[in-house]
Amino acid sequence: MRRWIRLGDMKNLLLGLLLLGGILGPTTAVAAHGGGEIQLAFVPVGPYKMTLWLNPPQPQAQQTMHITVGLATPPDDAPMLDAQVEIVVADAQNGRVALTTAATTAASINKLFYETDFTLPDPGSYRVTARVSGPDGSGSAEFAMTVAPASTTNWLLIGLGGLGLLFLLALVRARKVGSELNSE
Repeated sequence: MRRWIRLGDMKNLLLGLLLLGGILGPTTAVAAHGGGEIQLAFVPVGPYKMTLWLNPPQPQAQQTMHITVGLATPPDDAPMLDAQVEIVVADAQNGRVALTTAATTAASINKLFYETDFTLPDPGSYRVTARVSGPDGSGSAEFAMTVAPASTTNWLLIGLGGLGLLFLLALVRARKVGSELNSE
């Protein structure tokens, strides 16, 4: 019995591998509000409760970092949407402020969270302070953040190169099987 592998089958194989790579490949936590890893969860900040996410969970120097802040007003935990939120990032060793940025609902897609993006030039240990000022009062909360050195590895190119190699190997195998079947 002769079995032929057609070029169309090889294209479908490649497409399937690309889709599988997209599904199983490196991912970043994504949600409607910007995603990330929770650093502070329902922490009392003055009269409010704060939840704060950092994305990516392992920040790198010279790469964009994203902070999302959710504020709620007790006792029903209704969203607080008319506060001012300021993010202050300071060196953990000497306390020197590396940057100050406002997190706003204007930067948020769904307007229920306060969001900001920023970049730090140097790796190291930092203290991140979120300061809140609203109609019912003010307060702050902080967490430690370690910023890794910038990575130069491009995992997308490595993954695509691996998929290309698999495609070439499958093509070579298909030609070998085809030539064996033709010689019969």
